[in-house]
Amino acid sequence: MEHWKVILEGHGECESGCVITRDGEVIGTWAVDENDFCSFTPNGEQKPIFLDPMLGPFCTRVAEWHEGRE
Repeated sequence: MEHWKVILEGHGECESGCVITRDGEVIGTWAVDENDFCSFTPNGEQKPIFLDPMLGPFCTRVAEWHEGRE
């Protein structure tokens, strides 16, 4: 069974990248700030809609946000 819901493209190698769903849809971008907080900016937005210091909860929030929009 697959547990992941979104991919943070380039995470661990870059300070930012695309957020991609399990279906391959690019839904926005992620970035890491100087305090290691991850932020999520949806496509079409200029500023992040949330950030989180923990990677697991961050990915869950992104996935729940996306599922709520479908």
